Amino acid sequence: MEGAQRTTSILIDRQQRGVAALLTRFKYLINLAATPVEDGATKEVAAANAFRMEVESSALVRAAEDLLQLTRELKEMWLFGPLRGIGEGESEGKMDEDAKKVGEMVEALLKRNSGAPEL
Repeated sequence: MEGAQRTTSILIDRQQRGVAALLTRFKYLINLAATPVEDGATKEVAAANAFRMEVESSALVRAAEDLLQLTRELKEMWLFGPLRGIGEGESEGKMDEDAKKVGEMVEALLKRNSGAPEL
């Protein structure tokens, strides 16, 4: 159980760091965009501001990609669960047999409740 809690705390920490990076980069980008340009600004100052905005935009995109990577990893863990070895978790077709029995029982209940005659 301790390993699961450790993994959960690591994932939550990753998510929080990703959101913090995303918000920080967005704040920096907005501050750069809202900074008034002085009347006597040279081309060099304008180029430096444009470069800073480009750097912050790239960092913002990178932070969003990191969060997307985290969501992909979470989806994979949710869908596939922990990795299993060859033959591990297979109960020699018993699960398929059980699923068929459950399906037949559900069909019988539905037919009985709908009043349709069973075949």
